[in-house]
Amino acid sequence: MKNMKKKKKNQSRAFGLVALGVFVMATMLMIIGFSVTLSDIDEVAISRTPEAILANAGVSEEKDILLPVAYFDQKSDQCVDIYDASASSKLYKRQFEWSGCGYHSKGIETGLVEFELSDDYLPVAVGGKLTPNRGLTNLDRWFEAIDGKSASYTGNLKLDYTTEGAEFSFYKARFYPLDEVDFSKDDFVNNDGHNHLFTMSFAVPFTALFSGNEEFEIVADDDTFVYVGNKLVIDMGGIHDATSGRFVIHKNGEIYTAIKGKDLAYSGVTIADEEGSIVRIYHADRDADDSTFGVVFRGMNLGVTNAQLADSDAEAVQIAYDPTDPTYVAPLGESSVVEPNNTRGFIVLATIEGLMVIVFSVLMAASIRSVVRRRLQK
Repeated sequence: MKNMKKKKKNQSRAFGLVALGVFVMATMLMIIGFSVTLSDIDEVAISRTPEAILANAGVSEEKDILLPVAYFDQKSDQCVDIYDASASSKLYKRQFEWSGCGYHSKGIETGLVEFELSDDYLPVAVGGKLTPNRGLTNLDRWFEAIDGKSASYTGNLKLDYTTEGAEFSFYKARFYPLDEVDFSKDDFVNNDGHNHLFTMSFAVPFTALFSGNEEFEIVADDDTFVYVGNKLVIDMGGIHDATSGRFVIHKNGEIYTAIKGKDLAYSGVTIADEEGSIVRIYHADRDADDSTFGVVFRGMNLGVTNAQLADSDAEAVQIAYDPTDPTYVAPLGESSVVEPNNTRGFIVLATIEGLMVIVFSVLMAASIRSVVRRRLQK
């Protein structure tokens, strides 16, 4: 009888040790689960929040962002009106690159350039559309240096940065970037102290985020052509007053565009998922009336490298673009930005709580069983 009681006592003690072991293991699993949840599982890379990406890469409102630009100073054409010689002096204030002097328009003219750039990444004039007395005869001198007609120069646009909406912008109502250039200073059109008649081109690489909030806007006079990759998305050709155009990248990669406040319409251009691309801008100030230019990049992951941002001695950061490889894209920032992933965190916590419920249920059932057995044995 004494041995039986001792045996039962040993069994009860063994059961207690097992129960204690199960409880300790459950507690350890709970602690490990919480630590994993808080350190790793609840952190995910955020790729669709440009403000977070920019901040993580080190871009601040105190940091100047320089956008490299190629400028081309243009000499005014010697234009003589064969029907009215007395009007010839007035025509010196006219634009360059026209095949005849008897035509002068003021307004947007679409369809002057092809939908795709040339193999040299330059706009191509639409063949057959242009009549002898209007439009573009060629674009050779627009974005290349041609002896006696155009000369090339380099410069930068300094973009202002606003953290809200990750907005980079430049705007100048009286935009004359080549006033100090001597190439065309003797042209009659420049007798007011400004260097009129110039063209410019620049490219800004970006990595699409497909956030639905990526937007580009431009305001300019005169001819302005904006391409994404090598395809036209904003067509504002012709001699015209300052006019705005914009495009928006939808979440599915489709680019929608609008000019002068009109409704957005599909441009026929789509960016593939996880594909870097480039915004290419070509602009001409083709008459001597006014010159306005401005660009805005909103919510776009522009081509600024971490190496540039990490250089604390640099007064400004320059948009990364390799002219020898026009397809080159340098995404902004390489390190991850993290935030809690509540969905996965809740799953882990629910699993831990479920294990705890099972363990405590087993312990409770064992305790009740032990109490019942003892009462039955009395």
